[in-house]
Amino acid sequence: MATNNRTQGSGNQSFKQIEGEGWFSTYLPAISAGTVMAIVLFLAISCSKKSDNPSAKISAPAAPVATHSAPSTAAALVPEPPKKTKKHRPSNATYVSGTYGVSFSYPRKYSLEAGNGKSSAPVPAGFVKPGAVEIASVDMPDSLFSDTDFSAGLMNVSLNPGVTSEECAQFVASSADPKDAKPETVKIGSNEFTVLEQMSGELNRQTDIKYFHFFKNGACYEFALDVETSRKADEDLAQVDRGKVFQQLAKILTSARIKDVELPGVEAAQKTTVQEQPASDSKTENAQVMSSEKTLAPTAEQK
Repeated sequence: MATNNRTQGSGNQSFKQIEGEGWFSTYLPAISAGTVMAIVLFLAISCSKKSDNPSAKISAPAAPVATHSAPSTAAALVPEPPKKTKKHRPSNATYVSGTYGVSFSYPRKYSLEAGNGKSSAPVPAGFVKPGAVEIASVDMPDSLFSDTDFSAGLMNVSLNPGVTSEECAQFVASSADPKDAKPETVKIGSNEFTVLEQMSGELNRQTDIKYFHFFKNGACYEFALDVETSRKADEDLAQVDRGKVFQQLAKILTSARIKDVELPGVEAAQKTTVQEQPASDSKTENAQVMSSEKTLAPTAEQK
């Protein structure tokens, strides 16, 4: 009986041991699977948190690009200042005399000197009577015709209120002029001039002047174009083409305009001219005055 009890007791222990080993072996796979799933879930959560962190993104270098684009956007919003256009200075200048009604255009590189209302002028006047009044003069630069004997080229403008229209078509005689030199009528621009050319001087220094007379406003207007040449005996210089110099000066004369104005001193000069004429009788004096008025009438219509 004792033997059986031991046998039964040992059998119970064996049963309990087998029963304990069966539970562990039964739930071990489930425990392992749960552990693996927990680890995988933990890793997934960790990866998702890292992906949500902006500093961990691969596109992090895009931040400097956005920084550079901000100033360009701001600069695009600010309007650019308008570009300043260069104003080209005209090559010609215009001289206008309201007192004498004379205007003309001349190259800006030339020098202009307005007259002082006196008889002093760089060119001797070609009027047959004294009383010339200088208006203005234009002088060409000396370097315009370099390496030649050119020394001066200018246009002088003056008027004489003490001459009649017939006397305006005449010129003072020059000792250097040939006897057969006669005035000519030439239309330049909008004006019809009476022209006479006079030359004087020696071989090394010569003066060539062309006088242009035009009667208007009860006075005789004179445009004198002067070309001067000079050289020393030991200088080897080419002769300047005077025709080209006169062409440059004639361009100024072509632009000349004379408006209808009341010139100062014209009435006094006309009275002096009438008083100087011999008065044989009243009929002759009246005829002379009428003749003068008939002469002035057509010229006043010229423009």
